[in-house]
Amino acid sequence: MYKGIQAKLKKGGPIDVSYWENVSQQTFVEISKTRLREKHNEITKRREFSQTSAAASSGKSTSQLFPIPTSDEADFKKPADVPETEKPRKKQKKEDVQTMKIVKKDNHDETCVQEYDDMCYTPIRVDVIAMDAVVYTDQKFAKEIKEQRATVIASQGSSTLGDSTDSSRSIDLEEQGQALMGPALEDEELFNADIDMGTQTYSWQDKYKPRKPRFYNRVHTGYEWNKYNQTHYDQDNPPPKIVQGYKFNIFYQDLIDNNTTPQYKLTVCKDDKEFCILKISAGPPYEDIAFKVLNKQWEYSNRYSFKSQFSQGIFQLWFQFKKYRYRR
Repeated sequence: MYKGIQAKLKKGGPIDVSYWENVSQQTFVEISKTRLREKHNEITKRREFSQTSAAASSGKSTSQLFPIPTSDEADFKKPADVPETEKPRKKQKKEDVQTMKIVKKDNHDETCVQEYDDMCYTPIRVDVIAMDAVVYTDQKFAKEIKEQRATVIASQGSSTLGDSTDSSRSIDLEEQGQALMGPALEDEELFNADIDMGTQTYSWQDKYKPRKPRFYNRVHTGYEWNKYNQTHYDQDNPPPKIVQGYKFNIFYQDLIDNNTTPQYKLTVCKDDKEFCILKISAGPPYEDIAFKVLNKQWEYSNRYSFKSQFSQGIFQLWFQFKKYRYRR
């Protein structure tokens, strides 16, 4: 039974651990008591056998050592038949026998205690302090875990890729963006207006503190000289500029899983069908980020500078819109 309980505790599973540990301890105590009782009986029998052997070797029988009166013996005589001189002798003999029994019982108890100590049935108490062992209680362990989590969250909050409102970080971000896309052209403008997505919940937010990724984007504008614009506009009176494409650069330098490429998704706006929401998701510890772009078809050819790649912690998504010819 004890081995079965130990196997169940080692195996684990949906069991009441505290209950089975208590049962295991009680079972171990009962086993120890049973073994001690068996050993005591064995020692007692061995002692009786040794006394019997010693009596036999000295020429005395066990009946002489432990006399058992019979019905034929004189001790069953009436008191009137017993001489007066034998009465004090028998009384003294009876007292001596009782004294010998008490002494024998005391010696027997001392012998059992000595043999119990020699056999080491009771384990020696181990001093934890002398072993230089670290003892963890449930409260102490929970406190240390809480402090470690607070330290990780604080270090993530003070990361160099934190809030983009810091001027020094903004300058560094602009330098990285210019290094990626080159200097801004006349028909390119900054496009760093993201959409507030409200409160977002993630399955990993208990382990990592969600934070917004930094980004450096540009929008490409220009004139579209189709047949209609060629007819109604010229170089001195150009048509209005239109959005022709976007260049998104999202920085995920602290991404936990660098082997996972960020994903983007387009959703048409319900209130305005001419626009759609571009949502980009990467994973912990970064929140999802979204931008509002025109709802037009993309050119997925490298000829039109399409790019969707994730390298060195930077996700780049560059695309141009398709151009349609004017027909009367």
